[in-house]
Amino acid sequence: MKLSVIIPTYNRADVLSVCLEKLAVQQVDFSTGSEPWDFEVIVVDDGSSDNTKIQVQNSKLKTQNRIQYIKQRKSHQGTARNRGVEVASGEIIVFIGDDIFVEPEFLMKHHDRHVEHSDENVAVLGFTTWDPNIKINGYMRFLESSGWQFGYKFLHPGMIGRAEPFKFFYTSNISIKKSFFEKEKFNEDFVFYGWEDIELGYRLWKKHDMQVYYEPQAIAFHHHEIHPSDLSKKMRDVGKSAVHFQRLQPDIQIIPRGLKSRILRLVANKWTLPLFRIFGKQIYYKFKSWNEFMRGVDSQ
Repeated sequence: MKLSVIIPTYNRADVLSVCLEKLAVQQVDFSTGSEPWDFEVIVVDDGSSDNTKIQVQNSKLKTQNRIQYIKQRKSHQGTARNRGVEVASGEIIVFIGDDIFVEPEFLMKHHDRHVEHSDENVAVLGFTTWDPNIKINGYMRFLESSGWQFGYKFLHPGMIGRAEPFKFFYTSNISIKKSFFEKEKFNEDFVFYGWEDIELGYRLWKKHDMQVYYEPQAIAFHHHEIHPSDLSKKMRDVGKSAVHFQRLQPDIQIIPRGLKSRILRLVANKWTLPLFRIFGKQIYYKFKSWNEFMRGVDSQ
């Protein structure tokens, strides 16, 4: 078995170099009695103007003959990931980001779960948390605990028994059989941040009965500081992407409608938001996020 790690990147050469260093020291353990396995890394440069190519060429993965570099015109992550899968030679596709730093047993955990759950429709979700080497602020803690970015607190190890496992199709740390991925692929028309991975997960689940196995020992650290000042743009973009998702998949409701929409607009507006500060930053971030999300929706 071979794993292909797909990494889209854009002008983050320094961070990417660390990402590649972590992959170069992965444990490939043959002692468990399973068939031998290996991996490759495919970096898809989405129009970078920095020294991304040089960092790839200087990577230890290059001397290991385990890395490919592809450069394309500036597009979007979905396009880059699709391109990476096209040239991948592995039976298992592992999606991470260029700012994801993985633990030494990361790929082995993904591999072992796919050996145990060999059905084509089973994907494996690993655990992602903030890199402890960066300054983690209150907004980042909110993103991790609220479900806006990750919803790991809702999960237990093993097969996700929730009715909608597609909601956990996180491309920061997920693996999938290549043959299964090719049934759908990423929609390349998403132009704003958010939802493109969940939308793909939805199609795979709805049309092909995708199941997701949660392996918390496949650990990855997200090396990306997000400041409270980034909240407005981030959540407006999420709202804009949600509109595109809703147009593609009108049979599922992801944008609040009816009474819920009216309540959110009544409660989370520019006049009432300052009042939520007295209840603490986490409550404020919650309603501020909804306010900016709905503003993004309304702009489309």
